[in-house]
Amino acid sequence: MNEHVAKIQVKDIQSSTPFHAGLEFTPQTRGTWTIAHTPLLIPESHEIFVCPQGCLRGVVLSAAEAHGMDRFSMVTVTEDDLYNGKIEELFIDGVSDIVEHLDPQPPLVMTFTSCVHHFVAIDLDLVFKELNQRFPDICFVENYMNCTMRHSKVHYESMTTKQLYAGLQPTKQDGSINIIGNYFTLDRDSEIFQIIGDAKDLCQMRTFDEYLEMAASSYNIYNAPVAIECVQDLEKRLNQKPIYMPYSWDIEEIKQDEAKLMEILGIYPDLSRYEKDALRALEKLHDAIKDIEIQIDMSATPRPLSLAKLLLEHGFHVTTVYTDTILPGEEKALAWLQEHHPDLMVCACVDFRCRTWQKSTTPVLAIGQKAAYYSGTDHFVNMIINDGMYGFVAIRKLCEKMLDAYIYPKETQRILDVKARGCVL
Repeated sequence: MNEHVAKIQVKDIQSSTPFHAGLEFTPQTRGTWTIAHTPLLIPESHEIFVCPQGCLRGVVLSAAEAHGMDRFSMVTVTEDDLYNGKIEELFIDGVSDIVEHLDPQPPLVMTFTSCVHHFVAIDLDLVFKELNQRFPDICFVENYMNCTMRHSKVHYESMTTKQLYAGLQPTKQDGSINIIGNYFTLDRDSEIFQIIGDAKDLCQMRTFDEYLEMAASSYNIYNAPVAIECVQDLEKRLNQKPIYMPYSWDIEEIKQDEAKLMEILGIYPDLSRYEKDALRALEKLHDAIKDIEIQIDMSATPRPLSLAKLLLEHGFHVTTVYTDTILPGEEKALAWLQEHHPDLMVCACVDFRCRTWQKSTTPVLAIGQKAAYYSGTDHFVNMIINDGMYGFVAIRKLCEKMLDAYIYPKETQRILDVKARGCVL
């Protein structure tokens, strides 16, 4: 970790945290989802934030911009509440008052504590015992808007993903499959669905009963590393087997993961055409865009180094990857890049020094909102965590998106101003 830079050549990376964690700058790229958006994936649910006003300002604006205020409520915590010995009473009575005025009452309520509750050691066991007694027909799910969790063992985003499925209770398994931990519906064109046929995906659900049916599944396929805590919890509570199918851009890893899935399920379709289609798409794209500079960021995909490796292997001119950490699964790509393209620049996304970076003066094709923002380009792929695209189909479709972005400029700032792109309530 280097405490003095926000840019580093890939050859000099020695750990998973190449940049010092300190004062941060948040670029004006608003398409990624927040803690106010993600819980609303649970159909018919309601979320209640019990927080100080400074914390509430951000989440209430997020809910309002996503037209989700009918499913969002808040209880304000003041400084006096921290000292008067009534922090539990405020939580219980505040949540109760909100729930009593909801018509109809939701089947699930997700409540959020803030860091101040934990600083004063709130008795959450007492809080939820009382809430469950007052409203026995409602499932109360505990969650946290705790800034300190950004640097704790379990990141708050991982905890939110885990709590999305906390309302599922043990039941008889039916052999079906869940897709776990995505913001966007897993692409039905992908090879995964040639193997599994169908699956229960929270992103597609419109009723709470559909959500509850996920408890009967026997397998949980997850694609993003943020879901690891979630699938481990579901394996422990519901005995659902986790299957990791990462959003990889590595051809051999994709084939190995698909072979693993086929072995688990005992289903063996011929998927050879998908790899061929992906390779043809890469060749066609290279013929079209040639040596234009390409920049990639971690908001577009959990595997930005893997994507850089794929493109460089096929002759593209990748110059920059924006990522604050090297996530698990990127080790192979990192080693390859250090050997074959040691001068590739790796840049922080949120270091305070980022605010002074100059826009590129040469044409850039960006993949991801942060890469578009920092480069200043109007030619970019507006992708958030793979957009649910997986495998060789993801490679083919990304090539199509890159060609479209190369040909047609976008109104970058207008697009970057849209909060939580794709969030449909």
